[in-house]
Amino acid sequence: MKKFILCVARGIYRLLFRIEIEGLEKIPKDKNFLLTPNHLSNFDPPLIAAFLPIENMAYMAKASLFKVPVVAQVIKAFDAFPVKGGEGMTAIRTSIRLLKAGKCLAIFPEGRRVRTHGVLGQGKQGAVMIATKAGVGILPVGIEATYKIGSKVKVTVGDYIDMSEYSEKKLTSDEISDITNNVLMERIAELAGAKTYGN
Repeated sequence: MKKFILCVARGIYRLLFRIEIEGLEKIPKDKNFLLTPNHLSNFDPPLIAAFLPIENMAYMAKASLFKVPVVAQVIKAFDAFPVKGGEGMTAIRTSIRLLKAGKCLAIFPEGRRVRTHGVLGQGKQGAVMIATKAGVGILPVGIEATYKIGSKVKVTVGDYIDMSEYSEKKLTSDEISDITNNVLMERIAELAGAKTYGN
């Protein structure tokens, strides 16, 4: 079912948009990791799933989506797990468990869709916290798109960020914020051709 859904998704996206993918060679083949794209639209998750050839990938999804019959079947096929509002720590613990079990995991570090063209939202601490506690690195991804019919949609995979130096010590909230803002979000902004929050 998963292969069929991916094939259909690629066909639909190529029919609607001009798809451009760069940096596929930077996807690690010998380790699992946290994938961190910027978030522009509900089109983003299927785009990432369809065009980045990453095996063993899990996704977060709103709990309400699991109540929509067809949508629920699709997201379950992609190993999505439900996230309820106000239960952030539960989602973090689930994410860490999946990564420690060898899964790759996609998470949008902005925590929400940011529709302002060319500007990233403020990065939340969750991505860096999850990566360091799970002992995995981060693969940043930039998405440039307006998702207007016939427009270009560009996905750029960046260089793998080795987080091992941070995983070996207990980070303070300020240190996590610094890594989030000055390492992760700066890298994603560069890949997405965007500015970071507040710049």
